[in-house]
Amino acid sequence: MYSLKHMFLLGLVMTGLSACIKTEIVTEVLEPKILVEPASVSLMTGQTFQLNGIYTNELAENQSGLIQWNSAAPTIVSVSAGGLITALTTGQAWIVASAPGGLSDSTLVTVTDNANAIAKVEITTIQTVLETGTTRQLSAKAYNASNQELPVSAVNWTSSNTDILSISADGIASAQNVGTVSVTAAVDGVFSLPLSFQVTPTGGASRTGIFSGNMGYSVAGTAMLQQVGPDVRLVFGADFQASNGPQLGVYLAKTASGSLNSSNSLKLSNLLSNSGTQSYNVPAGVGLNDYNYVVIYCIPFTVRFGTAQFN
Repeated sequence: MYSLKHMFLLGLVMTGLSACIKTEIVTEVLEPKILVEPASVSLMTGQTFQLNGIYTNELAENQSGLIQWNSAAPTIVSVSAGGLITALTTGQAWIVASAPGGLSDSTLVTVTDNANAIAKVEITTIQTVLETGTTRQLSAKAYNASNQELPVSAVNWTSSNTDILSISADGIASAQNVGTVSVTAAVDGVFSLPLSFQVTPTGGASRTGIFSGNMGYSVAGTAMLQQVGPDVRLVFGADFQASNGPQLGVYLAKTASGSLNSSNSLKLSNLLSNSGTQSYNVPAGVGLNDYNYVVIYCIPFTVRFGTAQFN
């Protein structure tokens, strides 16, 4: 029989591990979600507008009453506890809706005091996937509060990561390294919503996915399966980031949830690095479409840290 000391120590171990292990015994794991609509709003000073925020928990229950509303620039736009915004003075402000578990979504609000002033800027580029080493001319349009297009004399471009995608002053985007970036355009100080661009390896067919974390673990960035002649390789972009953990493995998987095994997954390697570009060879005979997910998996405790689904 176990002594009281043994039972106490065993209890401590199980307390530390149970939160990880029990999340993997179900076939599907629902994740909390938050959504704020619309994505952007244009108002005249003094106007109000009701934002719509929806938060569902891990049981898919609507708990939107738990949303906390905040303005990143409260002197420009204020927001009530229920999401009602008021335009106070000219400028732009992000209204952020936060929910339990660190979830958030936001709306960009532009306030003007002139019906002919710029109230909205949009990036007009349709193609947002570039191969490394290629370039693309970007363009943007400006509109007033009545959605009438205005002349644009100059556009200021910003890339969230110039190591992945750099943009010249005249709007020429240059794809540098595999990954995902956000691009914004500004006209006369009015910014567009960020637009996501993906940079993929040069040549060959490929499938791309974006990582998301699972049950509190943080995994983010771009994953890509690429056909290289008869072979397939897995590439993580320069934007890849993952939480630290003991013996993290990189797996191709047929399903996104539950414990991984030899029938539903294929281990490629232990994780080479918790951040940045890295490449993994896929065994010969595995096709580009044989697996639909890549999983960062904590091997000792059978816990899924994060998943990307290939398009």
